[in-house]
Amino acid sequence: METHRSISLNINAAPLKGEMSVLFSGHGEPLGGHFIGPCVHSYYLIHIVLSGEGIFETLGETHSLRAGDAFVIFPDILVKYEASVEIPWTYMWVGFSGEIVEDSLTSIGITPDRAVIRGCSLPVMKRMFKNLRKSLQKTEYPQAGNMESSGWLRLIMGELALLHQPADAEAKTTPSRSFRQIDQAIRLLSLQYGKQLSIEEIARSLGYHRAHLSKLFKEATGLSPMQYLFKVRMKKAEELLEGELTVAQIAASVGYNDPLFFTKQFHKWSGQSPTDFRRGRRDRDKLS
Repeated sequence: METHRSISLNINAAPLKGEMSVLFSGHGEPLGGHFIGPCVHSYYLIHIVLSGEGIFETLGETHSLRAGDAFVIFPDILVKYEASVEIPWTYMWVGFSGEIVEDSLTSIGITPDRAVIRGCSLPVMKRMFKNLRKSLQKTEYPQAGNMESSGWLRLIMGELALLHQPADAEAKTTPSRSFRQIDQAIRLLSLQYGKQLSIEEIARSLGYHRAHLSKLFKEATGLSPMQYLFKVRMKKAEELLEGELTVAQIAASVGYNDPLFFTKQFHKWSGQSPTDFRRGRRDRDKLS
């Protein structure tokens, strides 16, 4: 089924895991009513609206957008965005990741609850995106292309920073209390997945009743806290199965004291036992 009048995409052939690196960048003209979500992404995304209209939904709020507006998508935050039926938007986007990204965005006032920026200079943004995408086309020197695209991404973020300074200086870096608490819960689950975690204890430490925390958490991520923890544990288990640890050692590393129970949970996640998953990865690597 056709969803776009036109779409183009450039991919980074050599992104660095630890650094802030561009993953891909594109330009699209969706058909009227085309939407993405509600869903979560595992990377950051900046969209710049070039023409037309659409809406962006995140953290329970709906934002109407038009030419010159930008919106930023954060990992593991539930979002939906949709082109207007009558005047569908055209936009360009860049996806990126890295350990310093969240702090870099927060430092310029861009957070999941302040993820819409108005009044972008489209000639400036078009020029920077054009150069960013050109750098990704340097396939003969992918490492150089990665560094160059990262530089253009920083310039794009710098341009957004100039537009995103609120009148109230304190509001610049102070997200809502509910978001701060959910963000803390996400961090806790993402970092402490190897421990025996109780949602009641997490809720108590954040000053919420379990049911209220679960409601807010699902609004933000699309998952309950336990579903999110399960996802984090299984993703980490997949990484560890690339190495030499035994299944029992991996089970303990991701919070399961019983290897048999871990094996059942992993099968529910991937459709394979940990041993079969590991064998399949190794067979694939031999062929590549």
